[in-house]
Amino acid sequence: MKRWGDEVLRPAGAQALMGAGEFMAGSWCRFCKARNQCRARAESFLEMAKLEFTQPALLSDEEIAEVIAKADELAKWAADVYAFAQDEAIVHGKQWPGFKVVEGKSSRKYTSEEEVAQAAVAAGYKDIYKRSLIGITEMERLMGKDRFREILGPLVYKPKGKLTLVPESDKREAVRSNTAQEDFTEV
Repeated sequence: MKRWGDEVLRPAGAQALMGAGEFMAGSWCRFCKARNQCRARAESFLEMAKLEFTQPALLSDEEIAEVIAKADELAKWAADVYAFAQDEAIVHGKQWPGFKVVEGKSSRKYTSEEEVAQAAVAAGYKDIYKRSLIGITEMERLMGKDRFREILGPLVYKPKGKLTLVPESDKREAVRSNTAQEDFTEV
């Protein structure tokens, strides 16, 4: 380990400090200050767009696996570039070709709920308040875990989560799903 540090790591670090060496994109890019403008990172993501299509014009299983393996990092990279461009435009007045800074959508709000309630009641409106059941976490806090389980346990359920595709390195256990053929096969 010490020899690797002396022979590989230290020389590579010295090159990096001088701005020399080979630029390579990877998962470490998210920590880099230049990630929003790095050409090596952009080129690594744009490689996906260069997938060659052969007859028929369908991606192979290997190509699809390559795309989904890079999709999360591609989305993060695109978000990084967008955030950088937006900051440059809003804070520093940078003009990007084909883009402009606009005011986003917003929701209306009361200036004073107390004054709104008084004005509505004075105008003859009575049903201006909503009443709803407190949430599960707040109810459990109110009753205590054991009492909550005793009283409301049978009335609370947790639905299954939405299925999602993740890398094999994810710690969650894989879900086994039947194919249509298996569903119609008699046991």
